[in-house]
Amino acid sequence: MYRARTVYPSPGYSLVELLVVMVIIAMMALVATPWFLKITQRNRLKSAANEIHSTLLAARMLAVKRNQPVSVLVTTAAPTDSAHLLETIEPPPAVGPTPVPRRLQIAKKTLTFVILPAATPPNTVTFVGDGRVILPPAPTPAIFVVEGPVGVASPNQITVQADSNGRVRVITPVAWN
Repeated sequence: MYRARTVYPSPGYSLVELLVVMVIIAMMALVATPWFLKITQRNRLKSAANEIHSTLLAARMLAVKRNQPVSVLVTTAAPTDSAHLLETIEPPPAVGPTPVPRRLQIAKKTLTFVILPAATPPNTVTFVGDGRVILPPAPTPAIFVVEGPVGVASPNQITVQADSNGRVRVITPVAWN
């Protein structure tokens, strides 16, 4: 004959078990938070270096397209400013309106400029119609070394370099701090 089975309700989790799980999750969050913060700061620095790289490449392409010199001028942020400024400057055409300089702002809290191109005028890179760099003069490459995050004991450095032949590249560190 078939016997009826009695079903007992599950007792669930005790308060102590729930507290233990919550403590484990909190400890994991405490360990992971500084790591996520460091990754975020590193990505901001990489992004800013890539913006500088893109600005230099755009200036080079504009110089080739227009077959005339185009310069990128870096103005570092003053103590009262909130951003560094990169301006792409092209000479006015013989006919037509004067072009408006293209401007890129990079937050001062993201990076500081450690090394800028030594040219006359200072902090300037100039590309000519064939894509080469004429300022600073060859064989000296135009070197931008940026450091970040700002205010950290051991910041990372990224180099953006424009060679005299017009090649623009980003050199990232092998080991990150």
